[in-house]
Amino acid sequence: MPGECTAHPLTLTGIRWPRARAGWLRRPWALIGFSIAVPMTLLLVIRFRTEVTAKLSTVPAPTWPWLVVCGLASALFFLANALALRAASGLPLRLPTAAGVQLAAAAANRVLPAGLGAIAVNVHYLERQHLTRSAGLSAVAAVKVAVALAHVAGIVLVAGLAGGRVPGNPMSTPIGSIAGHLGSGPALACIAGCLLACVAVGGHPRVRARLVPPLTAAGRHLLLLARSPQRTAILLVSAAGTKITQIVALASCVWAFNGSGSLLSIATIYLIGAAVAGAVPTAGNVGALEPALALGLTAAGGEAASMLAAVLVYRLISYWLPVLPGVATLTTLRRRNVL
Repeated sequence: MPGECTAHPLTLTGIRWPRARAGWLRRPWALIGFSIAVPMTLLLVIRFRTEVTAKLSTVPAPTWPWLVVCGLASALFFLANALALRAASGLPLRLPTAAGVQLAAAAANRVLPAGLGAIAVNVHYLERQHLTRSAGLSAVAAVKVAVALAHVAGIVLVAGLAGGRVPGNPMSTPIGSIAGHLGSGPALACIAGCLLACVAVGGHPRVRARLVPPLTAAGRHLLLLARSPQRTAILLVSAAGTKITQIVALASCVWAFNGSGSLLSIATIYLIGAAVAGAVPTAGNVGALEPALALGLTAAGGEAASMLAAVLVYRLISYWLPVLPGVATLTTLRRRNVL
């Protein structure tokens, strides 16, 4: 019911960060890891300082208008998310407020892995808009499903276009080489093992008892959503918009550093790199997406140092810069009882 709960257990303000960090630092394995990682990092910096300095000196100065385009595309990403949430929930959400909630959700995602921060913020926001928690979770799940479908459809589309128009594309060379050495057997065995593991876990009585109710509620919500062609169309188009804005932002940074990659090749690299990095359980795929994109852009013919700089600037603009305005928006929305 609308008044059944006013606080979500995963809200950003409900986490006691100082205590959590202190407890984490008191663990022996954490201290051991720091004692090993810090000296090794210093040794690597000292050892390769000359080489790194020489490489960085070859990086051209960025073309600032392209960085402005990256910033605008990153801003449109939050607008597309807001449109998707409004379509999935079926509520007449005010678009500026919903976009602000997405900005706050992005800030929450910087500290919680697997998108849990954004899920918590969005569900709490929908509860404040008089939607039950189960319906809010279903709406957020519908957005996640639509974004995943848009990602898969994007991979299929760009792979078909790249394969048909650019035979011998250098992006496909590493993948083809790996497939040729490994063969299809290990890949099929891995997929079969994952499916068997999912079936085994899902068949456990306790797991099934916990998953069936929310999955049933989500199925009902998706069924209602499917009966509204207009809402479904807006949801799918908005989900595709989140991918397009990220591709444009990355392409703008690549071109800002004099990269010569086409929009099609950059889209292929982003979609495949994001899919691979999504398997890493870190907040925002930090530490996994950056090398995946940099290696892909370099394999496509870009200069290594310039492509690494382009990826880092892209992540700075699209991922890290929204943190401070996101925290400020989160505070403002909580004061206005929107969150």
